[in-house]
Amino acid sequence: MNRPPLEAWTFLKEEVRLRGSTGAALRTLPSGRRVVVKRGGRAGGDPAAHIMNEYDMNRYLNELGIGVPSAEMVVEDGRPTMLTDFEEGARVPTESDRLRLREDFVPQVAISNWDVLGQDLDNVLIRPDGTPSYVDVGGAGPYRAMGAPKGDKFTGDVSTDIAGMQYMAPYTEMVYGDMTDEEMGRSYDKAGGVDAMQAATQVLRDAQTRNIIRQRAEDLARRVA
Repeated sequence: MNRPPLEAWTFLKEEVRLRGSTGAALRTLPSGRRVVVKRGGRAGGDPAAHIMNEYDMNRYLNELGIGVPSAEMVVEDGRPTMLTDFEEGARVPTESDRLRLREDFVPQVAISNWDVLGQDLDNVLIRPDGTPSYVDVGGAGPYRAMGAPKGDKFTGDVSTDIAGMQYMAPYTEMVYGDMTDEEMGRSYDKAGGVDAMQAATQVLRDAQTRNIIRQRAEDLARRVA
């Protein structure tokens, strides 16, 4: 489907406000294509930086072959705005999806995606073909889900996240709890290992974030490979 020219984005019609901490909205283009519109959380005082980071994290996972919605950045009303394809026909995860979601755990640790599942189990959806799509990665990298910075909690050391991200309330223990060394290793291999996780940082525009995630990939290689 052909996309309208960028200047047409200012004429989108907002249809429904979606759940979430940063005011995502579902909009319909003149062509009928539906997109999710996000401008970042204000908790850290810099929603523009937050949403640009979320876009980069989306692109990083995409580089690793992890399911994410197609995304692009535009400027709307003078503000950086992220547009992602609405996942038509997708559903929230159920118990039957648990093993498949565990396969993606290591790359989520690589980007420190603390809010990988979401408070309402809606940050990842299951597409009609059974594959996950991580539709909200706003809590990855140096930012928390609502835009506040993680500060010195986002470092090259993954030990805290390997443990903590398995047991964050309210859903992660049900999905990721008690992952075995073998499961960790398979998740690491599925993402392509340290070489792939470092090469994928080419899409990250912030040099400090890029360097930290490269360090995290090396630390993951030492711990789970």
